[in-house]
Amino acid sequence: MDGSIALLKNSPVRVGGEVDESSEYFHRLFWTFSPCVEAFKHCKPLISIDRMHLYGKYGGSLLLAIAQDGNSNILSVAFALLQGENAESWAFFLSHLHQHVTPHEGILVISDRHNGIKVALEAPDSGWKPRHAYQAYCIRHVAANFALSFKGQDARRLLVNAAYAKTKTEFDYWFDILRT
Repeated sequence: MDGSIALLKNSPVRVGGEVDESSEYFHRLFWTFSPCVEAFKHCKPLISIDRMHLYGKYGGSLLLAIAQDGNSNILSVAFALLQGENAESWAFFLSHLHQHVTPHEGILVISDRHNGIKVALEAPDSGWKPRHAYQAYCIRHVAANFALSFKGQDARRLLVNAAYAKTKTEFDYWFDILRT
């Protein structure tokens, strides 16, 4: 598709400490489609990033970035396929996401609390520092961690209600109930 971007990175094969120049293996792949990049310009200025484990013969991880339009519809905007989730793989994904999809300022990045994401976002040359981007944690992940310490669905529901409150008064209401 015209305007789509696919960046493939290969690595040399090592045999007994020696580099075999005649062969390479898959290392990582980033891709996005031009209609997704164009559509993101009309979405809310937020990106939610996450990872999915890939199972089967090859394994690995799929990193993805999704956006939301004004009607709260979900739009996948970028993807990466890699061997595993770490700071280096997140840095690869986030640098290309910034370069090709989200070059403007004021983006909110929502993620889980994976250390690789934190390291990649906070790197001095990442392009994901305030004014360009701000960080927030996914309430689903926060609520799941909260439920490990505070048993019961009521407490989890109250936390989620507080997190989704649209006003300070509404937040205070739900948080006061949670506190009791």
